[in-house]
Amino acid sequence: MSSNLKISFVWDWPPDFDQTINWKDGLAAALKVLINRGHEVTLYTDTKLIIPHEYFNIHPIDLEAMRGSDVILQWGDMTRPHAMPIAMMGIPTAICFAGGEVLGENVELFDHIFVESEVYRKIYADAGYSTSIAFGTNTELFKPVDGQPKVFDTIFPATFAAWKRHELFAQATRGLTSLACGYMYHKHEQECWQVCLDNGVAVLPHVSADVLHYLYASSRVCVIPSLSSGGSQRTVLEAMSMNLPLIVCDSDKFDYVKGQDVTVTAPVVEDIRAAIDNNLYKKVGTRNFIIKNWSENSYADALEKGLKAILSNS
Repeated sequence: MSSNLKISFVWDWPPDFDQTINWKDGLAAALKVLINRGHEVTLYTDTKLIIPHEYFNIHPIDLEAMRGSDVILQWGDMTRPHAMPIAMMGIPTAICFAGGEVLGENVELFDHIFVESEVYRKIYADAGYSTSIAFGTNTELFKPVDGQPKVFDTIFPATFAAWKRHELFAQATRGLTSLACGYMYHKHEQECWQVCLDNGVAVLPHVSADVLHYLYASSRVCVIPSLSSGGSQRTVLEAMSMNLPLIVCDSDKFDYVKGQDVTVTAPVVEDIRAAIDNNLYKKVGTRNFIIKNWSENSYADALEKGLKAILSNS
């Protein structure tokens, strides 16, 4: 087998075109790194036309075209509709687990499961599944912007969903100039962005990664009150890569911030507000830690190692 891999990367939920062409998180950057290392990576999603992207083109799902792959890497949860058809192809397959039901219906179909935190890794390992941590952020994009004025006291980038606990953010930042931005549901969970408006927080829908970069740079503190089950790990790494003071509510899913210059507080309005007041004009140097441990290159290293391991065992 060549040291360079032929990888089919699949995510099969219907894409939002604007979000897809602006997809530049750590995973997108890691796939770009793998391509630059000489691996042949073809991306597929649930679309009828090729979607152009700054890093790579994204193709309509085509199982026949995938048959020549060395390995298939899926991205999503354990309910994805193509998990079974892909498993029946007999090609070694891994998944980048993106949340949801951990031990869900398709968990047996994957030869390896990449996760974003030690909490998930332990659950899969204890259940007997091949698993490892692969995670990182796009440090080339998320970096400080010299001279950018601070317009917002606090920022919370997250989907407006119940487990993100926007009510804590909104109430703790009352009287400050604050911003909440993220995907907005229009048929449910509208209370998540309404509570922000009611408490004087500016609200924006999902923005591109390039715009988010400047919103981070325009803010003094990033606050993440999300539940353990609610993710926000990507936001943690992005804020740290920006050298932005960061406050997280006590959560075992943020294991990678331990020992770093990050404030961990209880999910209590008064405690969050006290932490904000203590961080408003604080200077931090967390970017160096991210570059060393959680960059797109680290992400690519972990994916490469895991994919080669399942091939050697197949």
